[in-house]
Amino acid sequence: MPDMKRSIILALLITFHLSVKAQIETGNQVEDAKFQIVKATTEFLASDKETFKDASERQCPDCQSYEKLLQFVGKNKIKKADVLIRQWRDEKKVDTTFSNRNKSLSKFKADVIHDITNGPKSKRKKFSNYAAYENKLNAIIEAVSVTEPAVEDVPDIVKVQEDSDPAVKQVVTEPAKIMSEKSSEPASYFAFLPDLSKDMYYTIFFLLIAGIMFLLWILSNKNKVIALQSRDLKDQLSKSGSTEWQSKNMSNDLKAVSHKLKDAEAEIAILQDNLKAETERNKRLSVTPKVEKPVAEKFEPVATPGIKYARYADQGDGFSVQELLDEEDSETIFEIIPLSPTYASFKISGNQNAQRYALSNSPYFLGKTSQYDTFPSGNSLINTDVPGELKLRGNKWLIVKPVQISFS
Repeated sequence: MPDMKRSIILALLITFHLSVKAQIETGNQVEDAKFQIVKATTEFLASDKETFKDASERQCPDCQSYEKLLQFVGKNKIKKADVLIRQWRDEKKVDTTFSNRNKSLSKFKADVIHDITNGPKSKRKKFSNYAAYENKLNAIIEAVSVTEPAVEDVPDIVKVQEDSDPAVKQVVTEPAKIMSEKSSEPASYFAFLPDLSKDMYYTIFFLLIAGIMFLLWILSNKNKVIALQSRDLKDQLSKSGSTEWQSKNMSNDLKAVSHKLKDAEAEIAILQDNLKAETERNKRLSVTPKVEKPVAEKFEPVATPGIKYARYADQGDGFSVQELLDEEDSETIFEIIPLSPTYASFKISGNQNAQRYALSNSPYFLGKTSQYDTFPSGNSLINTDVPGELKLRGNKWLIVKPVQISFS
């Protein structure tokens, strides 16, 4: 039995060696045929004197590599041939397997011919040497097709026969057929290996099939394990992604609530300021006696009174006469300059304390009395660009034209 195991191992080694050797030889033959097709095509292009007038050589006997061919087309100024050579070498792959090599080389030949004769270049098919060129390509392909990889017959293996005696006797059977040795070649490197019988070939074949099936079974089990692990990982990632999504949504909701809270606080502050200002106004109005009915009287031309001051437009669209002050203070925002008994102009006071008071709640104090293009900041200065106009109606100076202001 040990001899049997050793014979099987040696037979596997021999089979693998012969297969690899045959595949390498076939690949080398196909690649060499591909190069010969490219070389023959390059020499055919060199014969096109009408297109390549500077080509001085038609043949390149020394071109045994693609680099030599590139030097040849460069020397003879065969334009764009270098691009085609690189394309055929790098992009046009051929199948080097024994079963597909002829078909692959034939397709490569057809692609090369199409590249140099398509469209306006079809006139090259009428050259006198075109038929010889095409026959040469066919001969190159046929030379590869007749060269089959050498498959050596494996000699019959030594059969092992067990005896009833403790001693094991080996009976050597004569081979049914002995491979004819080539007298011109040296002895094989595997001459020391035992001969193999046809029965042993079948044994090796079935062993290989069994080994392949065993490997497929192992791979199938591993694929199942990998599939299960992959599914578990996807489930974990899905759960993690869902948790992250919920956390992100909660964070966005908290940010939105925070912004709304800040806006509400700002609105409350404005309302508190308006309420404070309105409370102060009501206090002043409660002290000053109200005029129940406007006194309609004719104003006689008199001297223009002096400048009056007002804290805000207490009537909304104007200023109450009884609310006007003769002196300014830190809260008198407006200066009213009478122009006649019934007309006056008004502007923003230049007092910085009064201006800061106005900017503390600019929508309330400046909203209906002023016109401006930009929004102020807390540190801005108010400039009166065009004074406003007032008209006396009863007990109120009505705003006819708001004051135009700017901020600096």
